[in-house]
Amino acid sequence: MIHYKVVTHNMESLGLRRNPNILKFPIGEWVYEGNPLEGKDDFGGIWVAKTLSGAKGLIKYLEKKGLKEINSKFLTCKIFEVEIGKVLYGNDYRIKTDKVKLIKEWMI
Repeated sequence: MIHYKVVTHNMESLGLRRNPNILKFPIGEWVYEGNPLEGKDDFGGIWVAKTLSGAKGLIKYLEKKGLKEINSKFLTCKIFEVEIGKVLYGNDYRIKTDKVKLIKEWMI
């Protein structure tokens, strides 16, 4: 199954919901979360979108909230198709996993 990760222009996690654990995502390499926790808790895991439209929706959310103007790291987000590790939690539109590997960038 294909999943999608939104990263900043410098290939880092978005840091939403005050996440202090900012990860760097090199293309083609597995990135692991140090202490992943199962369940819907925001701490301890890497979140990915289930669909391309879900990833685009996250970017629209950032724009709607005005985060592009507040913090320049959101000026140019990127969307990547990813492989994921163990599913720690999932809902209708996103999944929390213990690891991801960026495969292919999608033009938005």
